[in-house]
Amino acid sequence: MAIRNLGAIINDNLRLRFVKEAFTKAGKRQRLLDLGCGVKPFLPVYSRYSEQSVGMDVETSPHDVKVADVIYDGKHIPFGDQEFDIVFCTEVMEHVPEPSEFLAEIYRVLKPGGVVIMTTPFLVPLHEEPHDYYRYTKHGIHHLLGKTGFRNIEIEPFGEYFAVVIAFGVQIQLKFWNGVSKLLGIKGFYSAWNPFIFLFVVLPQYLYLGLFRQKFMSGIRKKLSYTPRGYGYLAVK
Repeated sequence: MAIRNLGAIINDNLRLRFVKEAFTKAGKRQRLLDLGCGVKPFLPVYSRYSEQSVGMDVETSPHDVKVADVIYDGKHIPFGDQEFDIVFCTEVMEHVPEPSEFLAEIYRVLKPGGVVIMTTPFLVPLHEEPHDYYRYTKHGIHHLLGKTGFRNIEIEPFGEYFAVVIAFGVQIQLKFWNGVSKLLGIKGFYSAWNPFIFLFVVLPQYLYLGLFRQKFMSGIRKKLSYTPRGYGYLAVK
């Protein structure tokens, strides 16, 4: 059973759904910048909406950046003004020490009418330390994008109260099984093939996704979205 991150099944699925919907809204464009591309996990999605894409990341990225087309200093995007129709940036801005300068660079390289599609985490553990600086509320996101000059800002929460409760519950279990796996030297203990992990980590997350995607749950999702796992946002230059 191939699952990229056992503790983030809910988040990964909701983020992917948002990204697909955002690109559908943006429509087909000519040139895209995948900013903080890592291993380009979303390439199969955005390649259908852009004629040309450029993946860019920093040399110090904890991800394998061999597939990156451009390595940059994390501050100045090495492209001229108004070169891209879309800037795509997912789970990156929390690692940027100066978010206003970062957004200003994105704004600069976008063409008028260009679109930025981004995601950021909210109620998630610290990661990629020490370069984990911020958690953004939807109001903070709206403020930063608006101050930069973006308009038509759309913000969507990923998950809500129950998603957060499930996520923290499964993280505790995964820490236990990771410890057991290392102690015994048996990798299979820390995988979905472990029946305890499947029943109490994997299955609850998929049950949540199946239930909360139903239309009759939309009202509950909205009321409880003040406690999200993260946000996705789309804005226009």
